[in-house]
Amino acid sequence: MPFDFLIQTQPGVAKELEDNYRNALLPQSLLFTGPRGSSRLTAAMDLSFLLTGEEDVRPVLRSPSVIFLPHREMSSRLNAAIKLFQKDMTDSSRLFLIETLRLVLMQYHPAFSSIVSSSNSDSFSFSSEVDSVVMAFEDSRSYSKKEVGELVEIAERCLNPKFLYQGKKGPSTPSIDQIRAIQEFFSSKGDGKVVVLEDIEDATEGARNSLLKMLEEPEENCHIILLSSNSQKMLQTILSRVRKFQFPALNGKVITELLKKRFNLYENYTSFDSFFFQKGSGEEKRKEMDENILAVTSSILSSRPLLQDREEEILSSLEKLSSWRYFREMVSISIEEGWKKGEIDSLKAKRISNALARWQENTDIYNMSQRMAFDLMLREALNV
Repeated sequence: MPFDFLIQTQPGVAKELEDNYRNALLPQSLLFTGPRGSSRLTAAMDLSFLLTGEEDVRPVLRSPSVIFLPHREMSSRLNAAIKLFQKDMTDSSRLFLIETLRLVLMQYHPAFSSIVSSSNSDSFSFSSEVDSVVMAFEDSRSYSKKEVGELVEIAERCLNPKFLYQGKKGPSTPSIDQIRAIQEFFSSKGDGKVVVLEDIEDATEGARNSLLKMLEEPEENCHIILLSSNSQKMLQTILSRVRKFQFPALNGKVITELLKKRFNLYENYTSFDSFFFQKGSGEEKRKEMDENILAVTSSILSSRPLLQDREEEILSSLEKLSSWRYFREMVSISIEEGWKKGEIDSLKAKRISNALARWQENTDIYNMSQRMAFDLMLREALNV
């Protein structure tokens, strides 16, 4: 059935989308807005494979008609997918690993072959190799130890940041060349094409203007789905040409129930970022992260600055662990616990919370480096 995945977390949005689809009321351009981890991407994939008539391959995300350009950390999710598959080798863990790899592979769609640069040409070649291995695991059957080893080995090679982010150090927004390549993709022969773009509001002016041209003159049977955490920052000319669907934040109970049902897990998770880090990291990495969280939280609660060497050590550790969102979430939770214990008063707790929120805004909305945003947050939190 349509929206089988989305209905588990956002039943209201799933019903609205399905009703619009069945009554032919869906426009060609849509905006899914809401906080990270609210199932916007799940909805986009559900709808994409429905629009292309490929619902049967939705679980494995294999389609030449769907493109996704991510603007998110993928390493924690991929690590978690690898570890779950190695441990259980169930259909659920196999499909989760395939889905995660395909979300990465979508940015290497043949539509972008004309704009391959020297920095990512090897990644494009490698993407074909990855896809061939992944395709062999799409069927539900028993796999040999050798076959499992091959999938795990190539998935671990995908953890290279240069491959995850198309030759860049981290997530990036769609470029003007990518938008133009998408326009050519839409104008080529074939029906039912869908492109999912994340955080276009943070892209360059040239990329946004190119997108606007596509929205103004959409190709027949082609759809654009925009994912945004901050639609207020989006150009009004773009907003006026899309149908907006709001995705409320998910609470920990909903997330925990979903993960329990899918992976037979019984731990509690406050967010998907928490799940990805906890399942994708070994004991040593989790201990290292816990020490980072404790050091920063203690510094903020006591208003005592970290020694410069210790702060640099924490920053280097966070860059290596590549789990900034999880770290930020855990620091926020620890600050709240400190307030509940009476270690700080309500006014100070609120001001620290605002500083943490600005850290997220600076990185997610204004593209500030994580290091600089962390430094600004820490200075502000220590001086409230």
